Amino acid sequence: MAWNEKRSRERVKKNDFADLDLNVRDLARSMDFSNLGRKDVRRAEGVHLYVDVPNFHRAVADAGNDKQKQRKLVRASSVLRRIQGELMKDDDVGDIQRQTVRAHGLVFRPYDGKDNPNHGARTKQAVIHAITQNTYVLDVFNGVFSDVRDFSSAVGLASGTSYICNVGKTGKRELISLGTCANLAAKIIGGRDSITITAEMYEALPECLQGHFEKSEVVADVQTYRATGLRWSRNSGLAEELGVEWNEEKLKKETERHRDNLPLDQINISEATTLIDVSKLTERNCKRTEAVTFYADLDGFTRYVQEAETDDKVVSLIRQFHMIRSEFHSVAGTDYDGLVLQHRGDCILGIMHLPSGSGKHDIRCQDAVDLAIALQSSMEHVLNEHLADREDIHVAVGVDVGKVIVSRLGKQGERISICFGPEVTEAERLQMISAAKQIRIASEIYCQLDDENVTEEFTKRGSAYVATNLTFPKLDEKKEEKAAEEGCLGTSFENNRMQVTTKSAAIAAQPWQTSKPWLSE
Repeated sequence: MAWNEKRSRERVKKNDFADLDLNVRDLARSMDFSNLGRKDVRRAEGVHLYVDVPNFHRAVADAGNDKQKQRKLVRASSVLRRIQGELMKDDDVGDIQRQTVRAHGLVFRPYDGKDNPNHGARTKQAVIHAITQNTYVLDVFNGVFSDVRDFSSAVGLASGTSYICNVGKTGKRELISLGTCANLAAKIIGGRDSITITAEMYEALPECLQGHFEKSEVVADVQTYRATGLRWSRNSGLAEELGVEWNEEKLKKETERHRDNLPLDQINISEATTLIDVSKLTERNCKRTEAVTFYADLDGFTRYVQEAETDDKVVSLIRQFHMIRSEFHSVAGTDYDGLVLQHRGDCILGIMHLPSGSGKHDIRCQDAVDLAIALQSSMEHVLNEHLADREDIHVAVGVDVGKVIVSRLGKQGERISICFGPEVTEAERLQMISAAKQIRIASEIYCQLDDENVTEEFTKRGSAYVATNLTFPKLDEKKEEKAAEEGCLGTSFENNRMQVTTKSAAIAAQPWQTSKPWLSE
């Protein structure tokens, strides 16, 4: 199957979510994210925090195609995810989402709603937690998991207003946060052993913490500050001043316990020959496959969320988000044999791994580019008609190809789908440097394309290729223009309707074929 504009219009008309009854409320002090219903939207004032392993792609590259090394990496990732969650719980940090080894949390306590006096307390608590996360990875985790490359650790933090909602299906926890601060926290993550915060947060910190930060780069027009090498093991005096009790030995034993509860011989990594059923995956049952990874990010959506002045506007935006999400899922899963694995705010991560087999590499690459064009086509020619006066919402897509491992980490009922491989990281990077309406693909994918009309739309930029405003309706117009120039354009009649048709130049050159474009074949 392939993308079809009529079918896309019918889907969006049917699933515009206009009747989705959403309720927007301020986040409560006692809020438990796991109890958030699909119709619940919570306005949150707080600090968004991303804990990342910047060199994880190198650890994945180290494992290569060696299944034993891959098992070690899956186990390490699983244990890190569990301890990260436990540390968040201990520090009263809301657990929003785990993205393989990147953890996303929200510091919202103490909470008094918008324009409250507790910004300084939350900022202080967020930085304390960031130090704890970095100290754990670099001083404890790496010592326990000496059989994989030492993990780096870095934290990005930004404060402000965001909206928390659940976009997962019934029984599946998939929280997302929409808002500038959530996006910014991910963007400002630095290198190893660093904590990066915004200027607003820096001003709210007590002097004992301010002294460890220095002015850094400007990101998205926001001045940032960065601390490097700030750990409890090196700053015991600071820990004492802030009332932090750092128990390295206790965390080491807990890490070893989780490690020993997941023996390597219980981790099965099998090749995916049919479409992966994500619901059957666990950390003990993983799938490995050659796949094309795609990231699709809504450009401009966050700005509208941030500028929403009333609850009615927020509800309208969330409904539109559900509509876009639903159509993107249909494009990936129905129009093509793709698989959406995870939502990261207004960005989706997915793969295309069918048809399986080493001899199908070119087909997978071509299909994945078609999928990317289809996402752009639905966005520009269908979805935008349902966005009212929000005319600046578009999509940017990044695509790369390579071996990936797909699994779900965590306990039953709280498992999060993960996908990792060097090309997964690269696909995300390609998307992040792309502008609205762009598709950016790896050179290896470009080399597999066999449609000249498509390849002509891509321009080499660095090591990748970029196309802007590339949709199927525009490709059809291009083909018709070429056919007209070559005398290959014709018409046909079906159900009393005239349709424009094109023929190859070789067929048009036959003496029994007319070259007049207004005549039918």
